[in-house]
Amino acid sequence: MPLSKQISQYNLKPDKKYLIEVQWNITNNLRLNKSVSFIGTFVDYVYVRGRTHSFDSGLQLLTSRSRYEAIFNVDGVQRKVSTVNKFFEVLIPNPIQFANVYRIYTLPLPNVLKREIRHFLGHVNKLYYKTKHEMKIKQKDS
Repeated sequence: MPLSKQISQYNLKPDKKYLIEVQWNITNNLRLNKSVSFIGTFVDYVYVRGRTHSFDSGLQLLTSRSRYEAIFNVDGVQRKVSTVNKFFEVLIPNPIQFANVYRIYTLPLPNVLKREIRHFLGHVNKLYYKTKHEMKIKQKDS
């Protein structure tokens, strides 16, 4: 069971909790060596207009680019984050399904058999892992 699913910055919904993995600073010009993660509730987007410097000759020099920032509420404090960072939707499993899967996995049986039991009971779909080559062939056939 995955605990989170990566989501695009365009699909953030207000009043929903997200896990934010910050890898870029607010102006998108510095990538951090270590990413910082926190959970916050999405509030809104903010558009920051780029700045230019004009000369008498008509030449315009771009001093900073335009960008979007996302505002999150983290423990009552509003925090702005660049939309270039990664956002993950926090998935909350159904407590009944979670308890059923836990019961199956506490049985004294081999893990392969436990997976088959779980698939048979319908708690989780069976996973089939395919190589990239097999997936390309399937896409060409479609």
